[in-house]
Amino acid sequence: MELFDAQIAKQKDGTPRDKIFIVAHRANTYYGTLNNIPDNSIPGIEAAIKYGADMVELDVRPTKDNILVLMHNASINASTTGSGNVSDLTYAEIAKYDMRKNGVVYKDANGNTVKVPTLEQALLACKDKIYINLDIKDAPVAKLVRIIKKCGMTGQVMLYTGSSVSLATEYQYENIDIAVHPYISKASDIDGFKALPGAKLFQYGYDLYTGGNVEIGRQIRAKGFLSYSNLLQYDNQVANYNYTNLDKFIECESDFLQTDYVERVDEYLKKKGLR
Repeated sequence: MELFDAQIAKQKDGTPRDKIFIVAHRANTYYGTLNNIPDNSIPGIEAAIKYGADMVELDVRPTKDNILVLMHNASINASTTGSGNVSDLTYAEIAKYDMRKNGVVYKDANGNTVKVPTLEQALLACKDKIYINLDIKDAPVAKLVRIIKKCGMTGQVMLYTGSSVSLATEYQYENIDIAVHPYISKASDIDGFKALPGAKLFQYGYDLYTGGNVEIGRQIRAKGFLSYSNLLQYDNQVANYNYTNLDKFIECESDFLQTDYVERVDEYLKKKGLR
């Protein structure tokens, strides 16, 4: 992924970090939350792009007929007007239902409802506009990679692998040009992934930087990689102008921050000269 390579090259040159990249969790934004834009939806992606996110985090599941769709939960109950597990329903069955959030059916400015998007529809909505972090929920990786390649987006997508070296290796085997995104508990865990050319960015738990380990970002940087964590648990603090934990993230010199409130984080980071 060119974005990662460029940032790592800056680090090696000794360039101070001058930007924190914002990741829209499930393509959520503050505007989207206020207007009940559903998680993992095309309107959500469009809002994330409009309000300044650099990347969207999206969840992928296979339907009964092996169509890859965006859906975080195993069931469609919370996100649509229907019910049942994604794996037990065909795509045509899921497409009968409208998407919703917090029990409210979403309608756009023209009064139109929206349906659960396929992975391909979501990728094309992002193409050449925003980077993508895919959290894969039991989806067949080979098929997922074929869709990414079909859309011409191998350089725009990374695949979340959790803490499993074997899973990251499997993903990398499918396509060496797609970045993999492992989860680590400490900087030394990176050593297990060093053989994978696509492992350039590592996620760690928010409890590290909020719990006082503000060195974690610098430790990952010292190894020649980028780092990523969540602000999700503290988004409401930021919405209420309490930046205590956001300041802790800034202090640890990490690169990517995942949030549901893109605009609020963007606004504060701009004031800090980090956008």
